[in-house]
Amino acid sequence: MNYTMQNQKDNKKMLETIEINNLDELFNEIPKNLRIKDLNISGGKTEQELLNYFSRIALKNKTLISFRGAGIYDHYIPSLVGEIIGRSEFWTAYTPYQAEASQGTLQTIFEYQSLICALTGLDTSNASLYDGATSTAEAALLALRATGKNKILISSALHPEYLQTIKTYLENSRAKLVILDTLNGAVEKSSIDDVIDDDTAAVIIQSPNYFGIIENMQALSSVTKGKKSLFIAVVNPISLGIFQSPGEYDADIAVGEGQVLGSSMSAGGATFGFMAVKKALEWKMPGRIIGQTVDKDGKRGFVLTLQSREQHIRREKATSNICTNASLNALAGCVYLSGWGNDGFKNLAKTNMSKARYAFDKIKTLYGFKAKFENQVFFNEFVIETQKNLKKINKILFKNGILGPLDLSDINENFKNCLLFCITEQRTKAEIDKVVEFLAKI
Repeated sequence: MNYTMQNQKDNKKMLETIEINNLDELFNEIPKNLRIKDLNISGGKTEQELLNYFSRIALKNKTLISFRGAGIYDHYIPSLVGEIIGRSEFWTAYTPYQAEASQGTLQTIFEYQSLICALTGLDTSNASLYDGATSTAEAALLALRATGKNKILISSALHPEYLQTIKTYLENSRAKLVILDTLNGAVEKSSIDDVIDDDTAAVIIQSPNYFGIIENMQALSSVTKGKKSLFIAVVNPISLGIFQSPGEYDADIAVGEGQVLGSSMSAGGATFGFMAVKKALEWKMPGRIIGQTVDKDGKRGFVLTLQSREQHIRREKATSNICTNASLNALAGCVYLSGWGNDGFKNLAKTNMSKARYAFDKIKTLYGFKAKFENQVFFNEFVIETQKNLKKINKILFKNGILGPLDLSDINENFKNCLLFCITEQRTKAEIDKVVEFLAKI
């Protein structure tokens, strides 16, 4: 129940159990000079009165129309997701150590893994990771373990926070990171050819990249494989509704941020990271893998088939010190994907792309604005260059209830006077036209 009243008998029993005389004693640790003396709360209130009271307070919150992405995105979350993950057996569940008592939790993780494999076109998925940044860093570690090599090539169009996380993970290792130049917003084959060698463990490419551009993953994977290095694809899962899956362009590892699959923005979290690999790499994956089996009566069942973290095996053999997986958010992703289905998911991806193209075509023709990358294919984000005052633009949009595009000037020195716009299926034609109108007047 979401709302449970307490009577005097219940209160008395609870106070006796914790051996105090009244509720005030619960707060004795707080100095009296720090306590609010009068809260102006008169008596108890009914459920209806409380809901009305807090609804009035909630109306004071300012809700912004978001035109900003850069890693966390405003997507519609179907009510089905909250209905399922709000069930108490899911949000109170922890690590399913005992299979005989955790079949429901194990099955949900198994179904999630199966959907991630179907989405990425790869053989094995783990039971999720913390977020997109850590899943990318874990992929780098996996590549170093699997190949015994020390060099990793990374696109300069990788999300900057992902790059920072990789550097943190590897700062005490012998790994050498080489940043690949991006010409016209994307990585060229020649950029990899110039620096890849026999000591290269992996090449990490994000597509859509940080600037929303779709990379030529087929060509980049091909040149990587020519040097017997692993190809790591960092992907937006919704984009896979219309673009090639990592398995189709022969990626060895696919990772990314799962927030777009049914998790709210929530000021940046909680979210989950996903990882899928080719079968040859599954024993070197971090975290845990849930497997399907049968019991002694031949009935379908689920078990923990692999746990490679240092809590379970010797530290020198552990693949990661990650201690848990974001099961509830991963379950949200599982429900989200199941709810859309194949055709619905494809249409969702098409809607994101077409709305972004509509906004792009409108904005780039305004006086004082132009496309940073004119001839590139992009998904739901794009970069616009302007000589107008960036802070003034976002200030005016904010005053009109709009969270404006991301100012890239402070993030990348090569993107002075540039704004990163994001358009998802949430944005209506009227909202896009409204932003275009404001931009034209500034």
